[in-house]
Amino acid sequence: MKTWLKNNLLLICATILIFISISFLVYQQIFTNTYESDTQEHLIFMYSFLGDHHGVVSYPIWHLSSIYISQLFMIPFEYGAIMSSALYVTLWFILVFWHISTNLKDYTTNQITMISLSIFFIAPLCIPWYNHVIFMGQGSPNIWHNVTLWTVKPFALLSVWFVVDGLYRQDKRLLGYGVVFTIISIFAKPSFIIMFLPSLLIYAIATKIYKDRYFIVSFIILSLLSIAILLYQYTHTFNQKEGQIIIDFLGVWSLSSPNIPISIALALAFPLSFSLIKSDILNDRYILISWIMTFISIIYYATFAQSGRFYSHGNFGWSYMIAMSLLYVFSIVKFFEIYNSLDVFRRYVLLILLTIQTLIGIYYFTHILIGQNPLYIGIFL
Repeated sequence: MKTWLKNNLLLICATILIFISISFLVYQQIFTNTYESDTQEHLIFMYSFLGDHHGVVSYPIWHLSSIYISQLFMIPFEYGAIMSSALYVTLWFILVFWHISTNLKDYTTNQITMISLSIFFIAPLCIPWYNHVIFMGQGSPNIWHNVTLWTVKPFALLSVWFVVDGLYRQDKRLLGYGVVFTIISIFAKPSFIIMFLPSLLIYAIATKIYKDRYFIVSFIILSLLSIAILLYQYTHTFNQKEGQIIIDFLGVWSLSSPNIPISIALALAFPLSFSLIKSDILNDRYILISWIMTFISIIYYATFAQSGRFYSHGNFGWSYMIAMSLLYVFSIVKFFEIYNSLDVFRRYVLLILLTIQTLIGIYYFTHILIGQNPLYIGIFL
């Protein structure tokens, strides 16, 4: 027992610290007016479940889990929301650790924990003399002001794992798990499924498995279920009052980015550099589908918008943030998997870039914890 605790002490401490930090952050988002986030708005949606009219929320997993936790522990609903949020973020960290540990078997628990923390904190590259603001325009693989994004990320990671691995191994059981987690993800936040479905089809064509019966059956089932749920969500989300889906090329993105191609390059600095330096990593099935999702999500963000009062929120950018997050996970894991086979120059260029982006992410998270607006936190200013 003592040996196990000694070997896993860093992991245990990191997990506890993440849970406490997110609990503190959500507490501030709920009970103060100085921490900018979507949490209070989603609390209002949660209260609609509890009212006499039983309001409808089209993607209710965070809201329902907050209610159930509060009822289970007999605590106020706000504290249930705090625990629910912290649990989803902690689950994401644990799943990332698990994925790394299954792929980097020669690494120690402490090394895997450090890599997991890098993925947990990493942010876009920031060039202060070009644009000192970290988030606006670039987005980030890690978002700290949207609880439903925290909720969907674990299910998105599980979906990609099981679907892609199930197709690769032609394993119906794994594919079944993948379909289940993907359907659950729709009720957490539909931003994942709208890019995952077309990406999965492109991935099947690129890898020449589109004629495989395992793919055909699972894709048809997943598509039919997903489309039915999305149609239900569409009718309960988009209306004349709340806005419609419109085509507005670069309109929303231009509000926050002075140069969109440069913003994309900064946001994807590490995986983009890694893919250019070592192009054969695209043969990795997880990296390939992550890049496809990233391209699809960029098209969504650049093309579509929600009219009305939510126009400036850039709601079609959430798919991009999820895709970016998955791309960073699989790219960083691949980097450490082939670390020793890289020549010294490539190895240290990528390592330095990864370190810089991780430090920017820690800086970003720290400043959010002390109450700065996550949209406008900048370097040196």
